[in-house]
Amino acid sequence: MMTQKVIDVLEQAKDIIEDEFGYIEADGRVVYSSNPLSQNRVNTVAIDMIKTDTDLEIFEGRTYKVFRTQTDTYVLYINNTEPHAEKLLDMLNLVVMKAKEPASAYDKKLFIKNLLYDNILPGEIYTKARELHIATGATRVVFAIYIPNAKEIKDINVGEILTSIFPKSTKDFIIQLDNNILVFIKELKPGSTDEDAYKVARIILDTLNSELLLKAYIGIGSVVDDIKELSMSYKEAEAALKIGYIFEKDKYIVSYHKLGLGRLIYQMPTKLCEMFLEEVFKDVKLSDFDPELIQTVEMFFECNLNVSETARQLYIHRNTLVYRLDKIERMIGLDLRKFEDAIIFKMAMLVNQYLEYTKGNITF
Repeated sequence: MMTQKVIDVLEQAKDIIEDEFGYIEADGRVVYSSNPLSQNRVNTVAIDMIKTDTDLEIFEGRTYKVFRTQTDTYVLYINNTEPHAEKLLDMLNLVVMKAKEPASAYDKKLFIKNLLYDNILPGEIYTKARELHIATGATRVVFAIYIPNAKEIKDINVGEILTSIFPKSTKDFIIQLDNNILVFIKELKPGSTDEDAYKVARIILDTLNSELLLKAYIGIGSVVDDIKELSMSYKEAEAALKIGYIFEKDKYIVSYHKLGLGRLIYQMPTKLCEMFLEEVFKDVKLSDFDPELIQTVEMFFECNLNVSETARQLYIHRNTLVYRLDKIERMIGLDLRKFEDAIIFKMAMLVNQYLEYTKGNITF
């Protein structure tokens, strides 16, 4: 069967072979010719050769030769009747057979990796995918998986673990980006949602955590139905992984569509972030707050600014909590019992985390 890859190699042969040559399918149709005028015509000589089991034929200035494989029968011709014409056809056949070889797993992975990095021209994506027998309209989602201590782990291949979790999924792809991060592209059932993608991420995380004691963070991109959109899903998964790790390190699965304030801050210029912190803290820095005070604030936010519940969770007297909140107000002029002031302080904490990341103090 003629493929784009076969056409490409025959096109390259035009630079070497001066005589007209071509490829004829078993039904007699000329599906490729170095002379465009001969293309798409029906060749009765080729049809008769196949029907009569004739392997070689010279007719009207052309040499024809039939080639048969277990799955295919086709005819190559060349406008040459010299003794070396048959050898030229044999040489062409070697090139054709090489081009017809099934795509290897390496070829497919390389294609997917180039696709994620936008290293393939949009017009070539569908053609290349069909060549490699990769479905272009399947429903897929991209997961970016970060394992902080991957370098310390020996004799454990996370890619093999993912394959074992989904043993029947032969259409998935696993791309190792570096020692710590890998990309998992999972084919889902048509009509699958972000919730379905989250369930898959939960299965992956639970397996890595419970069975192998591996700590992992997972970013989830959009569920897409077109292979061209895989690059977008990958970028979203990568962004979700980074933003989640910076702002919500206690959250191990983060979807791109549920990033909240982290997404907004991540896109802010560093200079603007620094100006905001200077405005909030004035002559004080967040690092000047002792750990006990920070813990109190975080619990206060978790308890939705409820003083009694926060005191109960921290096992302290209500008056002790009020004293700590008053201390913060004296330091920076924000009363965290007021919703607006609490929002400003929460934003300041997140902005500070982002700046720590940009300075390299939070490693990823």
